[in-house]
Amino acid sequence: MLNIKEAADQMTSMGIAASEQDILQWIEEGQLKAELNQRRYTSYKISIHDLAEFVVQKHTEVSADKIEQSKREIRQLNDQIQLLHTRLHIEQSKVRTLKKMLNAQIEAVGSNTSQYEELLGLNQKSNTQALKKEFKKLLKALHPDRGGDERLFKVFNDHYENLK
Repeated sequence: MLNIKEAADQMTSMGIAASEQDILQWIEEGQLKAELNQRRYTSYKISIHDLAEFVVQKHTEVSADKIEQSKREIRQLNDQIQLLHTRLHIEQSKVRTLKKMLNAQIEAVGSNTSQYEELLGLNQKSNTQALKKEFKKLLKALHPDRGGDERLFKVFNDHYENLK
């Protein structure tokens, strides 16, 4: 049988931070079994078996709390992943639509420089240097190393090469 101080020391050595007041509180709440010392009515005796069961119960509660917290975090991460998948799908759809529009416009107009000027938003009187400069800006923004779409980069790069 252990007294309250010894029980607190044992619990601390088992990984549960507990003071003598904590032990008394757990005894009074009925969470920890203890016998009142017959010689002194202010002291308790705690069996090692009861203390071990209590420690196991506390560790189980802590582990259950950690598992629940992990489950909540996993649900949040799964929601974020789903949102990112949706955003990626939308962006891929935008790229496909832009490619279709670009190819349709190229087929309709042909490959003269006025078509490129119109596509890049330049005036009809702009020179080839301004056109090349705008194409370089666009290619820089679409480059795969900068997070752009590789297929779209290739399409615009082909048009830039035709312009040279």
